[in-house]
Amino acid sequence: MTKENILKVAIDQFSLYGYDAVSMNKLASKLEVNKATIYYHYKDKKSLYQEVVTTLIRKNRGKIEEIIDANIESKEKFRQYISLFIATIKETPQIVPLTLREMANLGVNVVDSIEDDLDQEIKYLSVIVQELNLKEKHKETDPFIIKALIYGTVNSYYSMQMSNVNISTTKEFNKNSDAVLDYTDEFITNILLDALCK
Repeated sequence: MTKENILKVAIDQFSLYGYDAVSMNKLASKLEVNKATIYYHYKDKKSLYQEVVTTLIRKNRGKIEEIIDANIESKEKFRQYISLFIATIKETPQIVPLTLREMANLGVNVVDSIEDDLDQEIKYLSVIVQELNLKEKHKETDPFIIKALIYGTVNSYYSMQMSNVNISTTKEFNKNSDAVLDYTDEFITNILLDALCK
């Protein structure tokens, strides 16, 4: 049993049930291994969960750096940044429930060790936003607010559209994650660029 396999199953289980409802016994059963196998790679549930969160935060870090370094127009960098977040959800939809659970729990299960990763995420967005031709009233806007608007809108809309509650009046969105995410990508990008830029 490899560490990668444990991590993959842990991502699925934590996203489905949340931190408190997932035990090492449950993970071992799901993996069909002895619990000691998990402890060989991770000292406890908290360290495994931290690895899950860190892995998801860092998932496309290299691609973000490529966007920042690209010789393209600033609005296109912003579009690509949001599109990369959308693509990350398409590849790993477990990010949405994990993020929403942590936000609802005020990050109680996440230790200080991920603060550097979150700070780095804000720094990346700051670089992109600083290149935009911002309206005067938005020149001092905290990039964290912009990140929160992006993540909050995308995560909330995606989770509402993909839930079992039939709330969508747009039938082509009903349970079609790609359609939901593609629409959200265009919508949130255009709204933010129109609001922020001259």
